[in-house]
Amino acid sequence: MSDIELSDHFKLSEFTKSDTALKHNIDNQVHDTSIACNLTALCEKVLEPVRAIAGRSLAVTSGYRSAALNKRVGGASNSQHLFGEAADIVPAGGEVMALALAVRMREDIPFDQLIFENRMRGGQWRQWIHISHRRTGDNRGEVLTIVIDDNGTQTFAGIHDPDDVLKRSKA
Repeated sequence: MSDIELSDHFKLSEFTKSDTALKHNIDNQVHDTSIACNLTALCEKVLEPVRAIAGRSLAVTSGYRSAALNKRVGGASNSQHLFGEAADIVPAGGEVMALALAVRMREDIPFDQLIFENRMRGGQWRQWIHISHRRTGDNRGEVLTIVIDDNGTQTFAGIHDPDDVLKRSKA
């Protein structure tokens, strides 16, 4: 498939680009029209409204993943990225937690999962939002925070500041 527009502000190439795929010569192009339809629904129903809330562009850091790419990056075997139902995003200029909190409050955005992900690297948080949408079937509206540091992975319902999570776990 060529670089088609999925919605007003998102193109297919944003969801298939991957440095890991390039490095390991992995085909990460969409070859299935149902995946393209899922990506279009994700963009139109979820990412466009999230972009409007943010008031600026969103960088897609991980979108569609072929099975080979998903395995290479250690993705879950049933990851919604495999089906074009999920994207990891970061708003231009940061403010990831603020955006996650704002999206959580919106009942009109039919997300399946909204996960505020936090990974400690070199004493700094690397943060992003994983957001998914099922074109067919029910969307759960599940909201989680994941905190990953040297002590492992912790998962919590809701949106939480990762520093507060670590302080509580040490207390």
